[in-house]
Amino acid sequence: MQHHRKVPWTAAAVALASFAATPLAAQNDVGVTDKDILICSYQPMTGSVSSYFRMGKGADSWIKHVNENGGINGRKIDFKMVDDKYEPPRTADIVKRFVERDKCFAIVAPLGSAPTSAVIDYIVENKVPLIGAGTGADKNVYIKSRYVFPLYAPYDLEGTELVRFAKEVLKAKKIAVLYQNDPSGKSHLQGIEVGLKKYGLEMPVAEGYQPKEIDVSAQVIKMKDSGADAVICSCAPEPAAKFYTERQKLGWKVPVVNVFFGKSPKVPELAGKEAVEGVYFATIFREWDDPAPQIQQAKALLKKYYPEEDPDAVHLWGFTGVQVFTEALERMGKGPITRERLIETLEGIKDWKNSVVPNVSIGKMEPGDSAIKHLLVPGMSYVVYKGGSFQGFKAPWQN
Repeated sequence: MQHHRKVPWTAAAVALASFAATPLAAQNDVGVTDKDILICSYQPMTGSVSSYFRMGKGADSWIKHVNENGGINGRKIDFKMVDDKYEPPRTADIVKRFVERDKCFAIVAPLGSAPTSAVIDYIVENKVPLIGAGTGADKNVYIKSRYVFPLYAPYDLEGTELVRFAKEVLKAKKIAVLYQNDPSGKSHLQGIEVGLKKYGLEMPVAEGYQPKEIDVSAQVIKMKDSGADAVICSCAPEPAAKFYTERQKLGWKVPVVNVFFGKSPKVPELAGKEAVEGVYFATIFREWDDPAPQIQQAKALLKKYYPEEDPDAVHLWGFTGVQVFTEALERMGKGPITRERLIETLEGIKDWKNSVVPNVSIGKMEPGDSAIKHLLVPGMSYVVYKGGSFQGFKAPWQN
């Protein structure tokens, strides 16, 4: 609880007079009134990767909860989500409407590497805060803009880390890679190539697939024929499931580690539990069975507002972005809400433990810094699918 000294009446009157003399200081920014705040998000509500709309549902669950409990300092949050189908040209049109027509205060918890890469320059040119976008593509994390607060570490760093995992856990010497042919997969591939040199492994084949492509059977045959003794799957849930199905059909028992954005109950649901048994997945969040009250609250809210949903890691992406945003609003109090104050307040969040992320500490950007200083979730861990569930796994260097 904060305690404040009583200010003498004369000092208070001078302060009020000074405040009144600078009316611009008292104005809310675009998208903000004394009763509500408009934030926006693009989501793949339909289309081939619509399973990722779980991010939007997680974010929306938290916003609904906040609004049902009176909002933040008397303001309700108007959360506008629009379907971009994970199609960058569509995303560009939507974001232009967000900024120029709707006058959104901030873009919070949107989904996608390719969509975000297509609009991030426009967003920062218009000085719109972008908070917790579901992407680790280089352009979106390393951009030099204080208006960007990335959700998690860049894919290239994950790619390098997964090569280490392949060597030390899977005991690999030659790895095959299946990757999504877009900014996310290409960033993973860049990091993997760094890891190959760093850890002394070979990559006899790297097979790409298009974001809308589900059938990867031809790629799997080439990977099997390459002689690789481990696989890194830089795959979304649907193509990942197809990979495990095809691997099983071929009787190819090669060990696999899957990037974190492919960790989902959809994978064993689509491929069958047996096909996914023993597969490792990177992850950046606690599991849903974690007893932490923040996780259990999120689970209850998801069940309340989206009862058809099975809790998934991607839901937590959405919770994280909007929880950090609402925490910043809470700290800003009842006064005028501006984008500059939001950025300064976000940069003041240190060692915060009241979200689905164990600890949020946002760095302060100096001139020349990239947005990686603003990461909401910096760390990574692993799970293995075993006996019908995702189970925690510690790599040797994490013990």
